[in-house]
Amino acid sequence: MIRAVVFDLWNTLVFSPAGSPFQRMKELLRPGQGAQFPALMRDGMARSYASVHAFLESWRETIGLDDAQVEGMALAFLEAGDQAQCFRESSESVAAVRDLARVALLSNTQTFGLELLDRLGLSDRIRTRLLSAEIGVLKPEAAAFEAMQRKLGLFPGNLAMVGDSWNDDVQGALDAGWTAIWVNREAKPRPDHDPEASLYEVRSLDRVPELIQSLQEGMRCPTCLG
Repeated sequence: MIRAVVFDLWNTLVFSPAGSPFQRMKELLRPGQGAQFPALMRDGMARSYASVHAFLESWRETIGLDDAQVEGMALAFLEAGDQAQCFRESSESVAAVRDLARVALLSNTQTFGLELLDRLGLSDRIRTRLLSAEIGVLKPEAAAFEAMQRKLGLFPGNLAMVGDSWNDDVQGALDAGWTAIWVNREAKPRPDHDPEASLYEVRSLDRVPELIQSLQEGMRCPTCLG
């Protein structure tokens, strides 16, 4: 019985026309600076920082960042947050799911630059949330899903994960024993997976409420609802 539905944030509920700030940061690196970038990116999403500048300053010497790079990277985060917007169906879908089950947010993201959650009304709509930078682990690591289970006080079979990332959201949820709902807006082919897995595919969030209701009523055959 699905008692809680956990949503991913970026590219599931919201998107930014400015693009991924981490990708834009990477583009500002000079030759020879890229080797440490994967570690920088993980650190930004797995450790709490007071601000984007505090984060970047902690890596300035390791990577050899100059002032222009630091400011350009900080701007990438500010613009991503300022331009972020919900997908057209996000608000209504979350509201409809709230009538059926508890809702929560589990996201691989930093602790700074998230004023968008208040601006877009997500803080009020989804009051239970865990960010990777707050708990020190990232999806698809089992510990991220276990932390959410503990916070909600539920068993794996009571939880459904809704997200766009096959690796982080779908595979992570299935490995944790959750139901996985893949938001596949671009109709990408499914990677190889267990055909008996509790996996469902939708093209848009507006199909999620009816899927949750169907699951609660006993539907157990994995299918694509389009």
